[in-house]
Amino acid sequence: MSALTKLKLANASRKPVEETPEERMRNRMVAHLTEQLAMATALIECRSYTATRTVTKKNDDGSAVTVERDKRLRPWYWHDLSGKWFLELRYANTVLSLAKDQNAIEVGTKDKLVPTIQTVVEAVKAGELDAAMNAALASRKKANK
Repeated sequence: MSALTKLKLANASRKPVEETPEERMRNRMVAHLTEQLAMATALIECRSYTATRTVTKKNDDGSAVTVERDKRLRPWYWHDLSGKWFLELRYANTVLSLAKDQNAIEVGTKDKLVPTIQTVVEAVKAGELDAAMNAALASRKKANK
């Protein structure tokens, strides 16, 4: 008896999963917020955080070599002189306008930074920031033309 007869065979073809532009935008924003979350967690735990990326470069003999390099990350959070922490959201190298004349989230203390970022990730996944991200993308396209 053949081993293939024990399996269920089908006639199927693999098709790539199509992402809508909104899903792609949300996934990109969630990826950036995940990096910010890791940075904030490291800040609270008083340790350093470095993210790496894979880069292909030419060797001395001219062959291509894959190397890991440190990623330059800038925190989207900061504190003022009174000790209040703030979080700004960025997309397309632009600070998002969250409401009229409001571009940052007041976090309060440093301990509330991680839960705030987690809440923002949930909001992005729900599509609550799509209009702000589209506006940032549109303003960037106008500046480039």
